[in-house]
Amino acid sequence: MTLNNLSQIYKAQGDIPTALKYIQQSLEIQQQIGDKKGEGTTLNNLSQIYHIQGYYPTALKYLQQSLEIRQKIGDKAGLCITLFNIANIYFENKELEKAMQTWIEVYQIAQSIGLAKALNALENLAPQIGLSNGLKSWALLAEKSPTSNQ
Repeated sequence: MTLNNLSQIYKAQGDIPTALKYIQQSLEIQQQIGDKKGEGTTLNNLSQIYHIQGYYPTALKYLQQSLEIRQKIGDKAGLCITLFNIANIYFENKELEKAMQTWIEVYQIAQSIGLAKALNALENLAPQIGLSNGLKSWALLAEKSPTSNQ
C-alpha cells in the first residue's frame, strides 16, 4: 500500500519513471501475497499513469485487468472507479456511445450501493457532457438503458 501511495505522489509531481518504479513494486508484492483487492487498485492506478501520458491502449489493458479482479472478488466500489476510468478513455477517444454506456453502468452500481463518491463524480461530469439535470439525467438514461434490468 505504501509503495502504491508513493507512486501516486510521484505521479502528481510529474515524475513518471519513479511513479512507475514504485507502482510496479507494489503490484509485484500484492500478486505475491495474493492481495486481490490491492492488486485491483494498483492496476487501476497503474492505468492512470499511462492514461496521463496518452498511452490509452496500455491504460485500457491495465483497467481491464483491474475490472476482472474487482468483478471476481465482488468489489463494487472498486468497479465504479475502474469503470469510470474506462469511460473517460472511451470519451477521450471519441467513443461516445461506449463512454455513456459505461458511465450509466457506474451510475447503476453506485446507486445500488449508495456510493456517494461515484454519484458526486457523475453529477459533476453531467454538465460537462451536456446533461443539464445531473443525477436526474443519469437516472433517466439508466432507465432507458438496455442494461437497466440487471
